[in-house]
Formats: sequence, structure tokens, C-alpha cells
Amino acid sequence: MKHGYVSLLLGNLSSKFLGILREGLFAAWFGTGDVAAAYRIAQTGYLLPTHGFIGDSLSAGLLPLYRRLQSESQDAARLLVLIAGLYGLIFSFIVTVAIYYFSYEFADILAPGANAVAKDIASNLLKVMALSTPFYVLSGMLSYLEAAYGKYGAIAWRPMILNIGSVAGAAMAVYLKADHWLATTLVISHILFFLRTVFEIRGLDKLTPESRAIWREAGKVSARFLGNMVPLLGLPLIGQGNLVVERIVSSWLGTHIIPSVDYAKTIVDTGTQLLAVPLGIVTMATHGGMAGEEARAYSRRTAGLLMILSFPASVLIALNAEPIVTLIFARGRFDETAVASTSAILALMASGLGFSLTSYYLIKVLNAQLRNIESLIITVIAAVINMAINLGLWPYLGPQTIGLGAASYGFVIFVLCLVRLGFAFELRKLITVVSAGVIAQALLTVIAVSLLGFPFQLMASFIIAAMIWLPLVLVRGPIREAAGPLMTKLPVLRRFA
Repeated sequence: MKHGYVSLLLGNLSSKFLGILREGLFAAWFGTGDVAAAYRIAQTGYLLPTHGFIGDSLSAGLLPLYRRLQSESQDAARLLVLIAGLYGLIFSFIVTVAIYYFSYEFADILAPGANAVAKDIASNLLKVMALSTPFYVLSGMLSYLEAAYGKYGAIAWRPMILNIGSVAGAAMAVYLKADHWLATTLVISHILFFLRTVFEIRGLDKLTPESRAIWREAGKVSARFLGNMVPLLGLPLIGQGNLVVERIVSSWLGTHIIPSVDYAKTIVDTGTQLLAVPLGIVTMATHGGMAGEEARAYSRRTAGLLMILSFPASVLIALNAEPIVTLIFARGRFDETAVASTSAILALMASGLGFSLTSYYLIKVLNAQLRNIESLIITVIAAVINMAINLGLWPYLGPQTIGLGAASYGFVIFVLCLVRLGFAFELRKLITVVSAGVIAQALLTVIAVSLLGFPFQLMASFIIAAMIWLPLVLVRGPIREAAGPLMTKLPVLRRFA
């Protein structure tokens, strides 16, 4: 389990470095102009039906069931893979055809307020991106199966391969003056990754059952897969519906707001990708389909650790949104208007970082326990609130509406998951101390930001965070207990553990 998490962490670190580099280059080359907006619209259009299916439904619906079938019959597990692959191919064919032939309509639905130039570019990019759908779906399925064998290389390195393709595509689009390269290199990356996963999974297990008799169980295995999968389809539908509303509202606020939202997300999503995603995958791979106090205690400790890592970061980023955006993006075509719009979104979006990061993991805990209906209901409630905020408040709050909606989404899932998992009472002392630390950090950071200019305000904010949270970690109490697993891994803190 430790090796798996380290592999995922290293892969995500490398990927995140490339992701930030990619966004920095995009900001300098395209700013928040038509091409930048078109790329975000096209990216949403092609990921809308596929990303949620792979990232949430397939991982949470297939992996725990595969683990359970392995304990019953290896041939049954192999049959499950073939059945899931067949459904994936059917799904991919429908999606590819729909996106290719209705690319402009997709772009118009996602960004009705965008200008005609941005929509035309987005439509052309979507036609190319649609061709990657089958490779994306099947490689995603195979990479999660690899995790069932304790191998996390595919999941860890997929984002890095795609980021390399994106950076190469952006560079070629700029220097060859052909926008289609933004999508073409992405398709090539998906094909290469698919070939990698096929060769890797063949080395771990056979792709077909050894016994012909097992084919008689195809109906039962298919029914179990669909029974586990269908309730989870609501998760991506709601999640992607959330994203559609966000894109629509962004376009109403102005074409330049569309890429600004993604620049802000690049910063906020870093913690989730580095911490919550790998921990969630490891939890499902090692405790999927299992019950008992050991699995419960592991999940509770991990949730507590994520809280003490994410909430201080939330305060620091939210109160230093403008200097952080300036530091990372303010160059080339990323002008003062882009800084202002991205900072406004980031400030409120980052205020919910602690909630969103921890809630992502808590949803995966529910999935690992096969409590998929509960996770669906919780996600629906949070999504409805998020969409209501975006649709109701955008004329009054402007770009900040997007950030507020995202923060509210994470908060609702955080609270409801803690209650349903029974962690709210068990973690009450930790929550109290974390809340007090957040308030103290916020007050001191506000003072520092108001008195100091760039970049000293950012430096002071880091010092304030360290002054508040390091003593809390070292002093005996709920913070130290939650930080225990991390302290034992860091030589500088190990002697205090």
C-alpha cells in the first residue's frame, strides 16, 4: 500500500509540475483570448461524457467488484474485464459519433455566451478530440485493473503523458500557426497510453478466461457489474452537469472568463490530485468491498490527515489569490484583466479547498464500502446547491460566483460524508482545533496582506502558517494524532512522533 501511494504521488507530482508549466505557457501564449476559451470549451465537450465515466463510475464500479470476484474465481474476474470492455466500446462509439457530427452544437450548448470565433475554433478542435474517446475509455479501465494487482504506474503516469502532449500541441499551434495541433497531439498521447496499458496488463494476467464453462456466467457477471455501475452513473452525470452549468455561466460573464476558471482550478486542484486522488485509489484497491474496524480506522485517520494538510493551504491561497496568480501566470498575453478575473475566482474557490479535497476522499471511502447510492445522493444534493448558486447569483457577484459555487459544493459533501460515515463525532476534537487554527491563521494573514506588498505578503503568509500549525502538530492532541502517519515518514519530524 505504501509503495502504491508513493508511486501515485511521484507520478502526480511530475504530472502536476508539467500541468502548471502547461498552464503557464497557455497563459503566456493565449492569455484569456478566443483560442484559450475555445480550447477549454472543446476540452469540456470531449471530457463531458468520458471523464466522469472513467474517473468515477468505472473506478468505483469496477475495481471493488473486480477485487471481490478475484477472491471467488479468477476466470470470473477476467470475464468481468471483457464485459466492461464491451460496454466501454459501445459507449465510446456512440460518444465519438455524436461529438464528431454535432461538434458545433456541443460548443454552443456549453458556451452560449462565447463569441462566434471561439465557438468555431472549439468545434474544429472537438472533431479531432472525439477520435481519442475509445482509447481514453479502454486505457482508463485497464489502468484501474492494474491497481488491483498493486501496480499504480498507469494511473500515476497517465496525466504526465497527456500533459506532455498538451504542451507539445500548444507549442506547435503557436509556431506552426495551426490550432488543430492543440487537439491532434492529445489524440496521439491517448493512443500511446492505451498501447502501454495493454502491454502492461498482459504481463499481469490473461485477458481471457481459461475455462469455457465460465461463459455461462456472463449474464450473472454482467448483471453484477451493471448493478454496481448503474447507480454510479449518476455521479458523472451530476458532476458533468455541474461543469456544464459552470461553463454556461462563465460564457455569460464573458468569453475571457472561461479560461480564467481553468487557470484558477489548476491551482486549487493541485492538492486534490497530489493527495486525495492517490489516497482514494489506494483505499479502493486495498479496502474495496471490505468492512470492519481496520478499514474504517484507516479511512478515518487518512481523512484527518487530509484535513490538517488542506485547510492551512486553503487559507493561504484564498487570501493571497492575486499575488499567486501574478507569480504563476502574469506574463505574455496574460494581462491585468486576466489577473483580476482569475484572482476573483481563485479567492473564493480556494476558500473551500479544505472541504473539497477531504470530501473527494470521503466519497471514495463510501465507494470502497460499496455504498454507491449514498455517495450519489450526497453528490446530487451538493451539485444542486452549486448549480443554484451559479445560476442565481452570477448577475450580482460576477466571476466570484464560480468560486463560491465550487466552495459550497465541497462543503456540502464534506459535512454529509462525515455524518454518513460516522466520522463527525469521532473527529469532533480535531475539527474544533483545526477551526481555531484556521481562524487564527486567517486573521494574521489578513493583517500581513494589508500591510505588505508583493511578494513579501506571500512570504509572510507562509511564515504565519508555519508558526501556527507546526506547534499544533508537535504538541500532543488531536492535530498531532492525525499528523502521526506523516511525522513518521519525515526524518525532520520523526523524533517528535
